[in-house]
Amino acid sequence: MTDMKPTENYTENNYGKVPRITNDKYRAFLTNYQVPAIKKHCGDLTGKVFLDIGAGDIVLGEKLNEIGVPKKFYVQDLSKPSILSGLKRLDASGVDISNIVGFVSTNFDFNVIEDGEVDYAFSNSLFSHLTINSITLCLHNLSPKMPIGAKYFSSMIVLPTDEDTYAYDWSYLKKLGTQLASYSIKDPYHYTANTIKNLQQFNTGFKMKHIHDYGHPFQKLVEFERC
Repeated sequence: MTDMKPTENYTENNYGKVPRITNDKYRAFLTNYQVPAIKKHCGDLTGKVFLDIGAGDIVLGEKLNEIGVPKKFYVQDLSKPSILSGLKRLDASGVDISNIVGFVSTNFDFNVIEDGEVDYAFSNSLFSHLTINSITLCLHNLSPKMPIGAKYFSSMIVLPTDEDTYAYDWSYLKKLGTQLASYSIKDPYHYTANTIKNLQQFNTGFKMKHIHDYGHPFQKLVEFERC
């Protein structure tokens, strides 16, 4: 995937260490998965309140004409330079950014959002870089910001069986981007479907509803429902 790198220094496996500033080719690569998933599972976002967690430099910004222009589009990331870069890029390209609310948080502080305000939330690969403790913190802090029954869709690395393992080599798939391993205790993290299902025992305010195909070689799209 060397030709997919957005900058000289950023790769998906140094998430949180280097700001993600994407180029056109990398944004196209990312949105190739994200846009169809959002259209299929969220429908038209026009007039909705939408939250992208771990949004980086707002790769979905140029795709609002495809997924629907939200009434309010919250974008969260731990990197201020990434968000500012995205807003600058979108503004320069003529995208109306008046509905975009960017905010920085390193601990999933969603206090800028009103309780029960978010209709749909989405993350691309965020949980592939987080420990169980961080995932449960994200879900717990997000839950009051969404009404009962609302959906949060997050792509992550899901093992093909419920047999957990320290390292899983995906190279046998022989597809672009699969020349890597995921791990149980270090980034990039993988999880079993059973582990994801049991997250609700931590009183996060969400239950796992379904694990969907994402079109990605080894990531799946996990549907969490506010409960």
